[in-house]
Amino acid sequence: MSIIDPQALEPYREMMGEAFIVDIIETYLNNSPVLLASLATSFENGNATEFTRAAHTLKSNSAMLGAKVLSEQCFLLEQAGKTGNIAGLSPEIEKLNTEYKLVCANLKELLQKP
Repeated sequence: MSIIDPQALEPYREMMGEAFIVDIIETYLNNSPVLLASLATSFENGNATEFTRAAHTLKSNSAMLGAKVLSEQCFLLEQAGKTGNIAGLSPEIEKLNTEYKLVCANLKELLQKP
């Protein structure tokens, strides 16, 4: 499975054009670090509400771009956050961070393609 499903962006490309695709990728690359930081901080502080919100937003944004694995990992963290018990999620957060780096690298490659 590729890091980014290229078909996920096609409906947006057809409706709005290539400039829109560039814009949403750049927006993701600029805004997602804030969500990742919020996820980490809320995890460290035991704030399940903020943790759930950050996981949900990152999940949705990642899914829109076709980052299916990352979106699925965020979904699992979101569901854990909804239980109010986020302790013990360090391994899952580490997996998420690893996948996130791959997604960002792949998105940056997409921006460089003519």
